[in-house]
Amino acid sequence: MVIIRRTNTKERILEESLKLFSNFGYHAVGVEMIAAAVKVTPPSLYKHFKGKREILDTIIEQAEENYDKHSLPIINFTDEQLKNLTKEEFIKYIMDHVKNVIHDNVIKCVRKLLILEQFRNEQIRLMYIEKTYTRAESFIRNLLEGLLKNKHGGKCNLKATTDHMVNMFYLPILSLINRCYSEPEYEKKAIEFIENHISIYWDTYFE
Repeated sequence: MVIIRRTNTKERILEESLKLFSNFGYHAVGVEMIAAAVKVTPPSLYKHFKGKREILDTIIEQAEENYDKHSLPIINFTDEQLKNLTKEEFIKYIMDHVKNVIHDNVIKCVRKLLILEQFRNEQIRLMYIEKTYTRAESFIRNLLEGLLKNKHGGKCNLKATTDHMVNMFYLPILSLINRCYSEPEYEKKAIEFIENHISIYWDTYFE
């Protein structure tokens, strides 16, 4: 006996709308397109949402929860773990997260939606900055400061500020992740470059 799991119509409307908005942009998508994707009539869709704007507002409200749900958990390393962290472990930890961000469809759709709509919606613009830059910068800063503290007594072996180290590490990775979204066939080269970038970074600052 095959059991078919039925998804709530309201949830399917949000899921299909996110896909459409992320691929075509909010203004290019009409209620009819959403209804067709969900396989319901427009009047049926209006039973769940007043219109396209309410769908977008609901997606925005759920986006942060969905993003965190589908992201890898951030490990709170102890000082001892950071002191003993090897280059191979560092590379694997970062690469696992990078690959998850590239491959997870929920993260991909949310990121694409934020990129497309940041210039039209202030709430989305702020969310885009937080998710794309602020969150990543804060996480990388804490990780690198912890490594410097436990491996080099808090001092860098080169003349580089913490801000410089943080930006030099995560901005190239972020740029290549975004390129993978717009050019999926570039993924293999991107993964190879990112892994090599992390390796060189470790040799430069933590050997």
